[in-house]
Amino acid sequence: MLTGQHAIRNILPLLFLLCLLLPSALPATEQPFPASRYRELFRLRDGFHLPSDVGVDRKGRIFVLDGTADRIRVYGRDGSHLLDLGTPNLLNQPLGLDVSASGDVVVADSGNHRLILFSATNKPPRIFPLPPAENGEAADCSDVAFAPDGSFVVVDNDNHRVLRLDRMGIPIWSRGVMGRNPGEFRYPFMLATDRDGRSYVVEVINTRIQVLNPDGSFGHFIGGWGIEPGQFFRPKGIAISPGGEVYVSDSYLGVIQIFDRGGSLRGIVTDPSGNIIRFTTPVGLTVSRNNLYVVEMYTGQVVVLEKIR
Repeated sequence: MLTGQHAIRNILPLLFLLCLLLPSALPATEQPFPASRYRELFRLRDGFHLPSDVGVDRKGRIFVLDGTADRIRVYGRDGSHLLDLGTPNLLNQPLGLDVSASGDVVVADSGNHRLILFSATNKPPRIFPLPPAENGEAADCSDVAFAPDGSFVVVDNDNHRVLRLDRMGIPIWSRGVMGRNPGEFRYPFMLATDRDGRSYVVEVINTRIQVLNPDGSFGHFIGGWGIEPGQFFRPKGIAISPGGEVYVSDSYLGVIQIFDRGGSLRGIVTDPSGNIIRFTTPVGLTVSRNNLYVVEMYTGQVVVLEKIR
């Protein structure tokens, strides 16, 4: 038999979902969230096998990490297929990627416990093995991002830590153990870096974003578990816009929320009419110029949207 507290705790998420699923029940003047309006441009559907991440270079080329197919598919800004990256047996269950402005692509090659760097100048891929955790467990890299100086910041999911490696793959620092306190993680999943070198790490189980300073020290938290705008149920993907806005996808609720770098909520992604767009298992995402690119893992597609307000 449930106690009163347990009953309330169990019903609150359901109430929140009902509120999200029934936005039309709220008068427009009582809209409880700031709308960030987008219109859909197109969807990439190209036989993806559980895609997990996406990146865009300065030419507008779209890089889709087709995870269980162990490849990266590259498209033009109009969605036309250009080429694939990754020879047979090179990648093994990759999960995350990042694309530099110049077109270099770094991949978290999870199954091989390493990073792979694809050069924009078509040089042979470079391989950077990741150091094991202190207990000897192999690194379980679920995402990677370029820092402003060209170094790499890596999420090690199973070992509850974040690493930074220089451009030659030499470790600079390692931060984190399992826990809930500042500087501790519980299954960190994806991350993004800003222009000042701070790292924004998505913690799925702790339901928050943990921000680290360039030296790996704790900065601050964004969000936390809850049923209100500005909180998370199952955060997964993260991206930072050229203007410094922090976009976070919630794979369970299907929404994307937008924060400033300090953690204040700035908007929720909606359609042109102000209705919340509900994506299907949104995971990786990126922002380039005025466009938002969202990977829907289980539908096997990338949704491309343009900001209109």
